[in-house]
Amino acid sequence: MNDTERDELLELAHGYIERSLSPEQIADLESRLESNAKARRVFTDFTHDHAALHWEQLPEDEDNSLDELADFRPRRLPTLWQTFAAAAVISLLALVLVRPPVEESANAFATMAKTESARWESGTLPTAEGARLSPGVLKLVRGLATIRFDSGAEVILEAPAELELVDDMNCVLVSGTAVAEVSEPAQGFIIKTPTANVIDHGTRFAVNVNRNTGATKTQVFDGLVEVELPGSGESVQLKTGQGNFVAGTDLGVVSNGPEEETWASLARPAARGENWKTITTADPGGKDGYVWGGKPNDHVSDELLLLKNSSDLAGPHRKAYLQFDLQSVPEGSLETAELNLRFTPTGWGLASLLGDSHFRVYGIKEDALDTWDHRTMTWDSAPANVRENGTGLDPDKTSLLGEFTIPRGIQSGTFGIRGKKLTAFLNSDENRKASLVIVRTTMETRGGGLVHAIASARHPVLPAPTLAVKTK
Repeated sequence: MNDTERDELLELAHGYIERSLSPEQIADLESRLESNAKARRVFTDFTHDHAALHWEQLPEDEDNSLDELADFRPRRLPTLWQTFAAAAVISLLALVLVRPPVEESANAFATMAKTESARWESGTLPTAEGARLSPGVLKLVRGLATIRFDSGAEVILEAPAELELVDDMNCVLVSGTAVAEVSEPAQGFIIKTPTANVIDHGTRFAVNVNRNTGATKTQVFDGLVEVELPGSGESVQLKTGQGNFVAGTDLGVVSNGPEEETWASLARPAARGENWKTITTADPGGKDGYVWGGKPNDHVSDELLLLKNSSDLAGPHRKAYLQFDLQSVPEGSLETAELNLRFTPTGWGLASLLGDSHFRVYGIKEDALDTWDHRTMTWDSAPANVRENGTGLDPDKTSLLGEFTIPRGIQSGTFGIRGKKLTAFLNSDENRKASLVIVRTTMETRGGGLVHAIASARHPVLPAPTLAVKTK
């Protein structure tokens, strides 16, 4: 199965979960699962991860009573798909149960120290925490993985990434992002890429390799690094705060790296079943936008709603605003409601500089504040905004409706809130224009942390923020 086929399968799997597939698409998915064992495994992994993440996103408060969850009916696979999925799971369990214990290789020189929300593909090395690692390849498709070399170097892989381990002083970053922290005994540790050798001289730094071109980007957070062209031996030194970009045989120039460097790449659609009504910010009367405070470099977007709580009091901070037109839903008529937000990678900032990320959703109580315009709204003019930090809102003008968490290393997927507080807020909105504010309460551990993003009403592919509501 190539990358294109895998992406198509995952898109069909997502559509199946959201119950938005046409009969032709259902037949296509069924055919793929019937004819391809690897497709069945990918499908099983995807549905398992989706179920786990959906459960994790439910806020742990009184709104998660069993009565409230009684209306959340699990979706079921058609019988044929159940057979395939069960067969795939049983096969995987059998492999795990009958596989003999892995003996540590005599030439092992590193340890899989930690994995966070990690999912792997066909590499050649063990991926369990604590596993000893010898020469071989790791392919991380989701999450984070920390590899600790016996020499004293530590490398955090940020998915998607492929890393080849050579020995305790050398590795090859084939694609993706690696953040290295090298202690004094491991000075001289080298991360090789298709276009450069990045040589440590006692430091913390990040390296990114473009999957398609092999171009190498290096950013030094602390200390000194040497970037060398493999062919000519020509090199340049980077000090704290400096960066460099190597493409082909061009060594590039030394530049002062921005606080939020660009590291990753992008993601894709959905609907809901009968007995529910969906309202989006893309519908007539709806709108969405975000505001920023501080200095976000040139990291702005019309297609994404950006979120960040900076470690620097001066920013950059970002908060997102949503408005849903409830004219088609009479006041007081809702039985339950869900807010669904599609997160997607921005490529700005590093996920390893952030822990699990916690988000809060607030409702704006004053109807007079619903007139905001995303095209002209600023940090200073945004309704109910407290400008001093990345989370503050006027408590007299807003009410907390719910919270959700995105695990460390996860940058994409559907998250949101549901429950009595959200339902009551929507039922009581008098002008039937419901404005919500989303903030990320988690602060980065140091400057340059990840910028989260929600697909907006203007995103060309991904679904806009959506309210799924059920009337009495």
